[in-house]
Amino acid sequence: MYIGIDLGTSGVKAILLNEQGDVLATHTEKQTLSRGTRLWADKAPYTRWQ
Repeated sequence: MYIGIDLGTSGVKAILLNEQGDVLATHTEKQTLSRGTRLWADKAPYTRWQ
């Protein structure tokens, strides 16, 4: 089994694959961002574990 995790800006995604590469499960959790201006966004790292 293999698991892939993507800690992206707008969310966290995970995928579970078997040895043949078949997708067994996927899941996405949306994340909120703090926007100071239109030009940047911020994400406090500790909020990923809540």
